[in-house]
Amino acid sequence: MDQKKTSPLSRIMGNTSIIVSGRLFNAVCSFIFIPWTTQTIGLTAFGQLVLIIAYTTLIASLTHMQTWQPLLHYGSTLFHKQDERKFYQILAFCIRLECLGSVIGLFIGLVGIAFSGVLFGWPPQLRPIAIYCALTILFMNTGWSSGLMQLLNMFRLSTLAQSSGTIVRTLGCFIGYEYHLSMPYFLAVWSVTQLTVFLCFTSAGIYLVRHKLRTKFPWKELFFPSLHIKGIWGFTLGTSISGIIYACFTQASTLMVGTSLGAADAAIFNVANQVTTSMARPATLVVPSLYPEFVKLRDNKDWHTFRRTLLNIMCIISIIVIVLLLVSALFGNRILAFMLHHPCLNSTTVINLLTVNAILDIAITPLEPILTVLGNISYILRAKGLALALYVPTFLGLTHLLGINGSATAMIFTTAIIFTLCSYKTVRIITALRY
Repeated sequence: MDQKKTSPLSRIMGNTSIIVSGRLFNAVCSFIFIPWTTQTIGLTAFGQLVLIIAYTTLIASLTHMQTWQPLLHYGSTLFHKQDERKFYQILAFCIRLECLGSVIGLFIGLVGIAFSGVLFGWPPQLRPIAIYCALTILFMNTGWSSGLMQLLNMFRLSTLAQSSGTIVRTLGCFIGYEYHLSMPYFLAVWSVTQLTVFLCFTSAGIYLVRHKLRTKFPWKELFFPSLHIKGIWGFTLGTSISGIIYACFTQASTLMVGTSLGAADAAIFNVANQVTTSMARPATLVVPSLYPEFVKLRDNKDWHTFRRTLLNIMCIISIIVIVLLLVSALFGNRILAFMLHHPCLNSTTVINLLTVNAILDIAITPLEPILTVLGNISYILRAKGLALALYVPTFLGLTHLLGINGSATAMIFTTAIIFTLCSYKTVRIITALRY
């Protein structure tokens, strides 16, 4: 379809539908391999598995830069102007940053595991397993290749690459379920899944560079950068810190629940959060499609279409929120019981609380791309920094008083702060834009 004859909203929704179809496949498979895992190794061992994965993912998120965002932000105009020399310099910057982040992440991950007994209360037998799992940090970032696919509007290829990992994990968990294998095996399956996704994304990225661009990639640019791009470090750090704060809200929450309440409660909290996040995923997956379109509208100064597109997206999100509330109220408790194959007291309460948190996340979905594209990253960081500063004491206090229901309540509190502050700023900016 010719992009010139379609509106930004139709392109956003078309690309989002492709991503949603892939994530729907992933969600359906998770409803298969998670029950297989819990039935095979039990709830407590599954909780330990969740804690190690949460730790590994947290460290990867803390040290890996969101390189797809600077690639789109700085590379989009150069790419469409066919200035491939400067575009390659930005691409090399992103690849170089990912490699550096992977090495630093592995070092920090191994150091953290050495003190895991003190930090998280892990038993000694978990540490050797966690060390092997930490090696996965080296290949958990696919930012530059993902950004290139978004720039080339090749969302189908990105979805196929992501789904390949889901297929590997589902088959691996089936083998573990059939042969009654132990927790380390299921952890190894998760690591192989991450490696599969990395290889698929990286291979696809190299293919696109070779076949979709006219000139060859200057490999020496990776080691000897020839261009200083003004503002790119500040932008990259800003967007990456925003992602780091999000990781603290998700993965660190699971670790804090495990430390305070034990591995079994961490498993219940993690799966309940996964269920509500999966239900909200169709709305939040619009983000990869939003960035390229908002960048084009900003560069063209088409503020009328900018406003209209935002309004249409908010209307669609409102419909999704209503559906999400109904699904949570009617089926949330049953879904959680099916996933865990274990009786969970007050599971309806925690599912409903986390659904409210997911709804707030949905509402934030279009706000961050707008503020980022229009140069307000520092404001997002201040909003999230304030929320994070309040989050940790609130989370620990409410978890101590109310268990996992308190953990979910703390997440609602801090997400509401971010939504309120981002909404206020977005309304002011959109109102001030000239037609």
